[in-house]
Amino acid sequence: MDRELHPILAVARDTSSAGFTLVEVLTALALVSVLVAGAAGLLNVASTVIRSARLSTTASLLALQKVEQLRASPVPVTAGTRQDSLAVDGSPAPPESAVFVRRWTVTSAWAASPSSSVIVEVLVRGAGPVAELQAVVGSAGGGPS
Repeated sequence: MDRELHPILAVARDTSSAGFTLVEVLTALALVSVLVAGAAGLLNVASTVIRSARLSTTASLLALQKVEQLRASPVPVTAGTRQDSLAVDGSPAPPESAVFVRRWTVTSAWAASPSSSVIVEVLVRGAGPVAELQAVVGSAGGGPS
């Protein structure tokens, strides 16, 4: 039959696909969900590492701050062990809500020197000791520097 005579029969069939099949869409969604799950796990690990690094850095700075305070003290540093409790920003805090506990031990002056040795240890609640710093406090002139 001629196409011009019978237009209904002359409809051409298009065998090319214009979209995606359901299998292709489901495969793509499965692949994307695996990638997103992997990225979420990576973000969790990165968050934990960043928190640990922040606490470690803050603890080291708090230890250094105490050594500098002892060095700048106008009165001679006495031997013994003391501690204070600090919030996450380094401000004083009650022991029950403190994030950091800073403990320092000062030893007596050495035999021929007015200098004292100090060890500052900073602990993080729930993590234990994080930073420790040893220093000499005092000067040859008889008082702290």
